Amino acid sequence: MKYSACLEYIEKMWEELTFFLPEDKGIHIGLPNPFVAPSKEIFAYDQFYWDSYFIIVGLVRSGKLDLARGMVENLAYLFNRFGIIPSRNRYYNLGISQPPFFTSMVEEVYSVKKDKEWLKRMAEVAEGELEGYWCNEEKAEKHLVYKGLSRYCDHHITHQTAEHESGWDMTSRFYGKCLDYLPVDLNSCLYKYETDLSNFYEILGDEEKSSFYAERAEKRKVAMNELFWSESSKFFFDFNYKEERQSDFHSLAGFYPLWAGWASKEQAEGAREMLHMFETGCGLANTQRVQDGWQWDWPNGWPNQHWIVVMGLKRYGFKKDAKRIAEKWLDLNAKVFEETGKLWERYDVVNCGLAQSERYELQSGFGWTNAIFVALYKEFFE
Repeated sequence: MKYSACLEYIEKMWEELTFFLPEDKGIHIGLPNPFVAPSKEIFAYDQFYWDSYFIIVGLVRSGKLDLARGMVENLAYLFNRFGIIPSRNRYYNLGISQPPFFTSMVEEVYSVKKDKEWLKRMAEVAEGELEGYWCNEEKAEKHLVYKGLSRYCDHHITHQTAEHESGWDMTSRFYGKCLDYLPVDLNSCLYKYETDLSNFYEILGDEEKSSFYAERAEKRKVAMNELFWSESSKFFFDFNYKEERQSDFHSLAGFYPLWAGWASKEQAEGAREMLHMFETGCGLANTQRVQDGWQWDWPNGWPNQHWIVVMGLKRYGFKKDAKRIAEKWLDLNAKVFEETGKLWERYDVVNCGLAQSERYELQSGFGWTNAIFVALYKEFFE
C-alpha cells in the first residue's frame, strides 16, 4: 500500500508529539490533560486553538478518543480561567485567539463518546466564547462590527496582529488591513458554531436554546449571502466594511461556506468551478497567484485547508473532486516523505516539494499534517 510508510510514521509521531504540562511553567500555561503539540521543536508544549481541531480530526479517526477529549477540555479550561480561548497556552498570547473551531471539536468527540453531561458542559463554554469574544461589542478588541458579522481583532488592535488571529500569518488576502475586513472563513465558522449549538441543545432537550441559535445562524446566513457572495464571479469573498465593498482576492477561504454548510447548491457549484484557480498537480494553493507572496499565499498548500475544501466538496456531492484533491495531497506528502523521511507543516504545491521557511523555520513531524493525512486516507482510501 503506497501510504503505509507515512501511516507508520504518523503512528509513531503521535507519542512523540504528545506533551503534558499540568502546572504553569515559564511562558507556558499549564493544562489539565495531555495534548498533541504541532511539533517537538519550536512549538513543544504549545496547544494551539485551531490546530487542535484538525489534530482532533485525526486523533478520533485513529481511535485516540481520550487524548482528543482531553484536548477539548484543555481549551475549556483556558476559557474558564481567562475568558478567552487563546491562540495557544502561552501567557503573552492571552489577548489573541484563532479561528473558532471549538464546537467542531466537541462535535467530533461527542459523535463517538455520546456523553450528554460532557456535551452540556462544553456547550456552556462555547456559548461563553461566542458571546464574550467573537460577538462582543463592548471590549476594546471589538469583533462584532457590521450587519451582525465579525472581524478578527486581538488586544493590540492592529492590522498585523489581527491577521495573526486569523491564523493566516501572513497573507496578501487582507492587503495589510485585516481589521477592515469581515472574513468569509471567520463568519462561516461562527455560522457553524451557531448551528452546532442549536444541534447540541436539541440533543440536550432544550428546545428554546436550540431555536435561538438556529435563528441566529439564519440571520448570519442572510448577511453573509448579501456581503460575501459575488453573483458575477460565482465565488465567495471577504468584505471590506470600512469601504463597503467586496474584495476581489481569491483564496481557499471561499470554500468555508461549503464546509460550514450555508452555501446553496448553486453557490457550491460556482465554488467548485473555481477550483482551477488553486488546483495544481500536487494539491491546492492557498490563494490566487501572487508575486512575492507570504507563507499563506501561492504557491503554498496547507493540510488544514485541504481538509476544509475536500470535506466541503464532499458535503455537496462533489465526491470525485474531493477524492482527486485528497489523493493529490496525500501523494505529495508521500513523495516528500520518501525524499526526507518526514512529514512537514506545509508544502509548495506548484513545485511539488517543501515550502520555503518564512516567518519561522519550517517544522517537520507536524501535528495537523499527520492528522489530516490519516483523516483523508480513512475518508477515501481505507
